[in-house]
Amino acid sequence: MIIPFKKKKPHKTREGKIVLTLKAHNIDTVIDIGANNGQTRDYLRFGGYQGNIISVEPLPSLQDTLQSKAKGDARWSVLPALAVGDQDGTCMMNVSEASDMSSALPSSAELMSALPKTRVVEQVEVPMKTLDTLLEDLNLEDKNVFVKMDTQGYEMRILQNAPKALKSVVGLQLELSLFELYEGETLYDDIIAFLKSYGFSAHMIVENNFSRKLNRQLQVDGIFYKD
Repeated sequence: MIIPFKKKKPHKTREGKIVLTLKAHNIDTVIDIGANNGQTRDYLRFGGYQGNIISVEPLPSLQDTLQSKAKGDARWSVLPALAVGDQDGTCMMNVSEASDMSSALPSSAELMSALPKTRVVEQVEVPMKTLDTLLEDLNLEDKNVFVKMDTQGYEMRILQNAPKALKSVVGLQLELSLFELYEGETLYDDIIAFLKSYGFSAHMIVENNFSRKLNRQLQVDGIFYKD
């Protein structure tokens, strides 16, 4: 007898649980920083989120894919190539063989050992804005905003230069490193302490990258809201 594979209901998946937190906090706009190929949009829609998604991706090479995919979703918009960081100006992105590991910071020796596809294949200069400037440009004062950041070690630099944004946004999702994967990055415990000073508390901690070679967790995703 063949037992058919039973697909998990969305609310029992990682994605669905994140969407439940969005619904509980009346989130109507998600800003997806470090969108890559649009994976965040895909998992949010799978989980049942129907609100607005604004994707921000620094690599120009991924723009065609994102813009093409966004045509099929009326509530999904993609900004021109842009890095979110610690200043308004430009930055040099280290483009990795695995595009989702690209960063404005150099990879550490430990990360190269654990994930060789983080090797840099080119560098590209792109515009950069602080999160404060980005939110001001988007004019989202009447929205309940959730910001997801996948910025490969740049998270603390973004947060430290976004005091207005941290007062206005309702929730955050951050990729947090357990040890230094990118040179000069701030680790998970210091970021969590910083967010507490702005009134954010952790609502979910989700397993992310694990290294078989190092036999340890590299990163987790933290979902935070103001209580």
